[in-house]
Amino acid sequence: MLPLRGALIVAVLATGVPAAPAFAQEQRPRNLLEMLFGAPRQQAEPAPTIRRQKAPRKQVRQRRANQPARQARRAAPVAPAPAAVEKAENAKRILVIGDFMAASLARGLTETFAGNANAVVISRANGSSGLVRDDFHDWRAELPALLDSEKPDLITIMLGGNDRQAIRDAGSGLALRTQAWTDSYTARVTELANALKASGRPFVWVGQPSYQSDRMSEDMVFLNGIYQAAVTSAGGEFVDVWGGFTDATGSFISSGPDVEGQQTRLRNSDGITMTPAGADKLAFFAQKPIARILGLGDPSLNAPGAATGSMPLEAPEPAVDPANATHVPPVAFSDPAFDGGDGLLAAPGTPRGPSETPSPRERLVRSGSMPAPVAGRADSFAWPRDGG
Repeated sequence: MLPLRGALIVAVLATGVPAAPAFAQEQRPRNLLEMLFGAPRQQAEPAPTIRRQKAPRKQVRQRRANQPARQARRAAPVAPAPAAVEKAENAKRILVIGDFMAASLARGLTETFAGNANAVVISRANGSSGLVRDDFHDWRAELPALLDSEKPDLITIMLGGNDRQAIRDAGSGLALRTQAWTDSYTARVTELANALKASGRPFVWVGQPSYQSDRMSEDMVFLNGIYQAAVTSAGGEFVDVWGGFTDATGSFISSGPDVEGQQTRLRNSDGITMTPAGADKLAFFAQKPIARILGLGDPSLNAPGAATGSMPLEAPEPAVDPANATHVPPVAFSDPAFDGGDGLLAAPGTPRGPSETPSPRERLVRSGSMPAPVAGRADSFAWPRDGG
């Protein structure tokens, strides 16, 4: 009896562990369905599932951070900046003074006039300056020495971004936009504008743009009114840039069309400072009056190989009197004549007088004479049509 038990143990060990479930399945009594239709087939073991190892969170964040850069590279190519040229010895000197907005304006003007040998931009902006804290930086006191050292041909100024604070007067503080504050601030603006006028140099005052804060934008509208009145009275030119940084309703925008008309980011995330595209747009508004005052033409309008300023100032007279023109050639939507871009900025305006030859409309109204019918046109009632 004992040897038989040992033989069974050896047989079990030889068949291995997986034989135990099969042996138990064979010993199980069959039910009625199995007796009629046979035993069910054994299902194959499912294939092992291979799970892909997840990337570390640091790598996922890095890939997400690189997505905007890859999308920016796939975006439309940006127009190249104008190549810098060597400035002429007698180049017009444009001095830019003011606060942090003036610094952005100076960067934009530097890039704008980079390809013009007859203009050089000099930036002397102080980012934290203004007209309220004259104890920190007093533009009215420092202007004469600055003009003597730089000897500019034109002065461009942009202030106000740091002036939304109380004015210290005789040991007391004047609250913003109160009557006392307004009188004191207007006097400071007027004094600075008169000092620019007394220097004998033309000056351009660039107004403040809108800001993300509604309260700050309201204050800038108030300050722009003070600047415009004082600058106009002193014989300067005020440049309004408000519409370039707002939407159709006059609200602040952080992104909008750049100088090329492409949608881009104009303001930084703080809703105050300018991006490089925003600085270029500031310069776009100030460039035209500056070029007109200094007599600077656009170098891109010159013929190849021609010297700057060699283009004629007056456009040739048309061969046909416009009053008697019966048809005009088609005009493209991109024709620069729509906004006056077909002439130099420094060209003197010569308004045309009335035509000496009466137009077809004048002849019809005054003398009742009809113009001669044109053969083949709808208003030609000549009969027979063939002229016979």
